[in-house]
Amino acid sequence: MKIHEIREVPRYLRQRARMPVARFELVSSLDDGLVSVALDDVVLLDPEDTMEEVKDRAAQLARFREKGLLTTRYDLHYASSGLLELYEDSNLFNELWVLSQQGRGKEGFLFDHAQVRMGLIVLTQKGRELFGVPEPGSIPF
Repeated sequence: MKIHEIREVPRYLRQRARMPVARFELVSSLDDGLVSVALDDVVLLDPEDTMEEVKDRAAQLARFREKGLLTTRYDLHYASSGLLELYEDSNLFNELWVLSQQGRGKEGFLFDHAQVRMGLIVLTQKGRELFGVPEPGSIPF
């Protein structure tokens, strides 16, 4: 099962114990350390997903996180080129990129570039026990 084929996040996590996730960021070409998170915990199933669909999935992930069932890591490098392209070619990211370009060169406008940071959602031990899923390393994406 590919992430594009799923229609619900919990089902995917039950079968895989982990899944890719993205964060849409605004960055500054003037200061490498200047980063602003525009949209967090983005799970796209289609490049035309709406903001409402993406926010609903993010809220679902937040509820699981609050219950201690999963963690989200953006410090781990995970990205297949096809999956990264799905996010970079999405309508939502395109809107963010256009906004960043509109401000480019304007006085006082710091965030002049948009980027996708891929991450990983991983079920915790508690989450694996609840869903009856083995250790993540034994399950392929």
